[in-house]
Amino acid sequence: MSTLLVGMAEIGDKSLFVTILLSMRHQRPWPIFFGLVAGLTCNLALVAGFGAWLSDALDAAVLKWLLGIAFLAMAFWSLLPESEEDAGAELRPMSGGSLFFTAALTYFLLEMADKTQLATLALAARFDAFFTVLMGAVLGLILANAPAIWLGHRFAARLPVHRIRLLSAMMFTVVGGWILFEVSGWIG
Repeated sequence: MSTLLVGMAEIGDKSLFVTILLSMRHQRPWPIFFGLVAGLTCNLALVAGFGAWLSDALDAAVLKWLLGIAFLAMAFWSLLPESEEDAGAELRPMSGGSLFFTAALTYFLLEMADKTQLATLALAARFDAFFTVLMGAVLGLILANAPAIWLGHRFAARLPVHRIRLLSAMMFTVVGGWILFEVSGWIG
């Protein structure tokens, strides 16, 4: 579930645009790929750990209400487009570092307060399965971004981003609605 939800949420996201920009600018896919994996894994490990902690710290009913609302918010957020200009503005040239470290730091920072980060937090709290959610979320982000590393701007133009955003919003709505119906006692 985390691979599918996080991967779908990533389509059309600013980090996908940054992946395309890095790929076009440097044309060295392997350091970008490994930087992406390192940066996203570190970022999402922090978030999944916090989500697992939340599942222990909060009352189950309160947590379910918060998670249901969070998934519905992510559904709405999935429908909001992110522009290439916004993503490009966040990509600052870094001096004195390798492409790997530049990519790792860029992806680590880009995912802060992002819908994929919120989805990972919510999934880790919902399922209380740190490692499984972390690996699924990282895999989803890799599956969404890796093709852009090797295919660059040619790939982005062919994606049905609007349809993918709608599908992502529907999936978040179903999960959020299910959780809210469950906690309210409407479904068992």
